[in-house]
Formats: sequence, structure tokens, C-alpha cells
Amino acid sequence: TKSVASVLVGIAADLGLLLLDQPASDFITEWQGTDSEAVTIRHLLRNTSGRRYDFLQDFDELVRAPDQSAFAIGLGQTAPPDTVWFYSNSAIQTLETVLERASGDDVADFADEHLFGPLGMTATLTRDGAGNVTLYSGIEAGCLDMARFMLMVQRRGEWGDRRIVSPEFVSEAIAPATDLNNAYGLLFWRNADPPWDHTDPRRDRSTRFWPQAPLDAYMASGAGDQVSMVLPSQNTLFVRVGPLGASSGHDGVVADELAGLMVATLEG
Repeated sequence: TKSVASVLVGIAADLGLLLLDQPASDFITEWQGTDSEAVTIRHLLRNTSGRRYDFLQDFDELVRAPDQSAFAIGLGQTAPPDTVWFYSNSAIQTLETVLERASGDDVADFADEHLFGPLGMTATLTRDGAGNVTLYSGIEAGCLDMARFMLMVQRRGEWGDRRIVSPEFVSEAIAPATDLNNAYGLLFWRNADPPWDHTDPRRDRSTRFWPQAPLDAYMASGAGDQVSMVLPSQNTLFVRVGPLGASSGHDGVVADELAGLMVATLEG
């Protein structure tokens, strides 16, 4: 869902509805005059906004909130932007308000018109109790839906003779977005060292998130081992949807095993 949200923001930028380096407070007016006023849309996309984060907040309180966008917007600031990296569902959910106010359209309708419809996807975005689209989790999409989405990304935003999103945005989305986490772009994961020990100067930056995958691999990662990975050097991609695998969450074990199997098959 987060990677889809990233592309939706990229489309909005291409349409001139927003700028990535624009303060999110231009749209989230509730942040004006607060410590969050300087947070940009790019900060939200690369998870360096410094918005308040903790596990209970993100995986319990946010999910149970009747109005998840209002809950996320109402949280405070932990640190200045670009000083910390948090995998923050709440911060990403604020992009729903940014997109809705920038486009003047319901986010699900915007996605259907500019992304799902053109790609022939049958995917739908879910909503909270207040009717807000959830952009951090919850997309209902099948294997072919995600394959279409990732193939469009692999083609740098092209689908047939149609341009879905600019190649400049795609290139940035799948490149390292911050020194705080070399394994992250703009809501896409990359095959580099993960950030779990990013404060430790002794860490080995040569390690890879998925050791069995090529260095240029990148992925849209879903909770419960939902995997949509592109292997550019192999000119291929694969998607895995289904029940929880041998691992859980974002530790990458299932993704790495599948990448290794794919590489072995292609090279065998």
C-alpha cells in the first residue's frame, strides 16, 4: 500500500498539484505554527519526517482510531526532519490528507482514474471508520494487480503508450533517499543494509537486505510476507501473496528465499 501511495504522490506532482519539497503544512493546515510546519512531502515519503512514533501507537492506536487521518495529523513531533528514520504508519497516513486536499478529489477515486484504471488493476484501497482511505496498509490487490503495478515501475512509469508517472519520480523512489537508511527510497525497499542499527557507526554498509538477490533489487513490501520484487539485472519480477510465511513482518526472510529461488531458476 505504501508503494502505491508513493506513486500516487508522484502522479500528483506530475500533474502540478504539489511539489515534493513543499511543506506538507500547505495542505495539512493543522500543522501551521507547530513544530511540524517544516515537514515536507518528501520527508513523509522517505520516513524522515520526525513525526512522533512508537510501536503501540502505529500498530494499535492508529488502527483502532475511528478517524485515522485525524489521529495521525494530531500526533506531535519527536525530532526535526531528516534527523531520524522511523517506519511510521501514522506519518504516512497523513499523505491521505495531502493528496485529498491537493487534488480536491477522494484519494480512491484519484487512484482509480490515474493508476488502477490505466493499468487494468482491479485493486481497491480500504477506508477507516470516517471514510478516509488508508495509505499505510490495507490495499486489496491480487497477484496480477501487483505484477502490473511493479512492471509499470520497472518500465520507469510507462504502460504501453501511456505515461503513468514520470521516470524521474520512479528513479528517485527506488534509489536511496536518505543516509539514515540506505535500504529505503520513497516508500520502496532497496537491497542494501537495513536500518535497524543505523545509529551504530560500526555497522557494515556492504551487507544486503536480501543476500540471495541481486544488488539492484527493490520491492514493494506488504505485512505478512506479501512480496512484490523487481530484479532489474535479471529483467524480471515476481509477486507472492497469501498467508503468513516462515517469517513475519519486514525481516525479509521470505523475500530473500524467493529471490534466491528466482535467481537460481533463471541462471539454471
